[in-house]
Amino acid sequence: MPGLLWYHLSMDLFGDSALPDRRCLLVSDLDGTLAVRGRIGHDDRREASRLRAAGIPILVITGRNLRSLGRTAEVWEVADTVMFSSGSGLMAAPDAEPVERHRLNADDIRRLTGILDGYGEDYCLLDPVPHTHQFAWRRHRPVGSNPDFDARMAIYEEWARDWNHMDPAASDGACQVLVIRPPGMLLDPDMERQLRGWSVFHSSSPLDHASMWLEVFPAGMDKGSALADWCREHGIPASRVMALGNDFNDRSMLEWSGYPRVVANAPKELRLRFRTLPAAGQGGFAAAAREALELFS
Repeated sequence: MPGLLWYHLSMDLFGDSALPDRRCLLVSDLDGTLAVRGRIGHDDRREASRLRAAGIPILVITGRNLRSLGRTAEVWEVADTVMFSSGSGLMAAPDAEPVERHRLNADDIRRLTGILDGYGEDYCLLDPVPHTHQFAWRRHRPVGSNPDFDARMAIYEEWARDWNHMDPAASDGACQVLVIRPPGMLLDPDMERQLRGWSVFHSSSPLDHASMWLEVFPAGMDKGSALADWCREHGIPASRVMALGNDFNDRSMLEWSGYPRVVANAPKELRLRFRTLPAAGQGGFAAAAREALELFS
């Protein structure tokens, strides 16, 4: 039977079932997974190109804000879609308008700042999408005692403003609250208990790789839920998703996906739980892309 005729007949009889199923996805974290110090390796970009040529989409989910994301232009050589600020916003192309997906409301902000002020934490309230590089801040610890907070303030100084309850964020909400804690400081269990009304993720700082970051998002919102929502919108089941990560804030998307993978520079707890590929910058993403091509072709 001529190929074109068979194609139309198979579509009439079986829908897409007679054809290769392209409802699949490779999703990857960015920093420490796909990129190292803001650069994406040649082999990783080559394997991404092969995957995309085969019709298998690539989604990158990153904690970066839009302005920071722009410093790694190579991401669009890999990604078809990028979720930034840990899923709070989305871009479908480098020149597309960013789309907001989540934000903390004014009541969240009032309650969260009350808790954090009560425990003397240093924090930033990141503005809603698309202005997530702008933020209001409050410092409780002496200058110099929280060097990672000082470093972030220096990088984003022109977009920072001192927090007060007359700030527009008090009524407009925020993309997230970022709490920055000095290295080695134990988290107060009572404060952690009070924050359970929101989604809270612990990760090491991308600046000094030693300080603790607590990223606070609306309840139920994390990389896993952002990924699940996007896949639901595009008709992609978890069983057809491979996820690649490197830190604890990637755990929810790893747990949701059918094929979770971590790079060798991930914490031991994650490496013991999920299949491990080479480290970031040493072929980890390329290995995931080759495996996805084999699984989903």
